[in-house]
Amino acid sequence: MKKLLLLSLIGLNACQEPVCKKGIDQTTGLAIRVLDRQYFAYDQKQGEDLTRNGLMISSRDQYENVFSQCCGNRLENVDFTQYDLLGLTTVNRGSNSHYIRDVKRDDTNKKITYTVSEAYCTRSSPIEGHSNFVVVPKIPAGYQVDYVRNQ
Repeated sequence: MKKLLLLSLIGLNACQEPVCKKGIDQTTGLAIRVLDRQYFAYDQKQGEDLTRNGLMISSRDQYENVFSQCCGNRLENVDFTQYDLLGLTTVNRGSNSHYIRDVKRDDTNKKITYTVSEAYCTRSSPIEGHSNFVVVPKIPAGYQVDYVRNQ
């Protein structure tokens, strides 16, 4: 009887998931920093998320126009003579999500690839969206930007 009870307790403990802590968001490659989560690009007239398919902001006027509805009087200082912004919306797919935002430059093919990857403990219903805006060195004229979501 003791063996049966012991085996039952071992079996119950073996099925429990380990405690999963939220990881730390990361930037890699050319990404210099991430803008605060308050920055979201939404066109209220069109009812459209502007970063759904990816968005590059390369001028102060465009920056102020895109963020006028969310943070117009609190915009972070970005020197658009040296930097651009890239954004790509994600909606989290799991619990305790964290993000890896990676920007790569391919000079041979004149291409920039911005990849946003989500890591999470367990899959769950989507709760919130992120625009994932990163500051990157100025993108040369003639370069194409590809946006990739890994969720």
